[in-house]
Amino acid sequence: MSDELDEFFVEEVEVGDGEKSKTLNLADNPTVLLVWAANRFNRSFSRHYQNEFGISAMEWRMLVMLCKEPDVPVTAASPAVGYDKGAVSRSLSKLAKLGLAEAKVLGNNPRNRLWHLTPAGYELHDRILKSALERHKQVLAGFTPQDVEKFNEMLRLFGENAENLPE
Repeated sequence: MSDELDEFFVEEVEVGDGEKSKTLNLADNPTVLLVWAANRFNRSFSRHYQNEFGISAMEWRMLVMLCKEPDVPVTAASPAVGYDKGAVSRSLSKLAKLGLAEAKVLGNNPRNRLWHLTPAGYELHDRILKSALERHKQVLAGFTPQDVEKFNEMLRLFGENAENLPE
């Protein structure tokens, strides 16, 4: 990466007695701003879903996943929503307890299950979708359709670059 981007990542600060030091720039660093925006977005949406519909943001993602791909196993749902299998399993178990999703056993192994929404799950999905769309529009207020396309393109590239970082 070019050193010309350093101004976005590092800033010089005074540490005392006129001495200077370099540290992470928190005000103009795109990676920091992205994380902060994502955290605020997630907190706001999570509180809204919990307060209005009694489910978490993760459970909403699973409702969307099961609406898009009925009869999906946890192993396929996990990478699609970006969470580990344990988190997906816990979310699906909660949806099942709420009567919003159910599983059918595949073969003889009770751990191999295909998940789908119940009629109550579809009904809740449809109610939340209306609210979610309004909130998505609010968070993108001031963006043109071209801005959204470019933003999506940049986020995809950012995600690909992040995926390729060494562990």
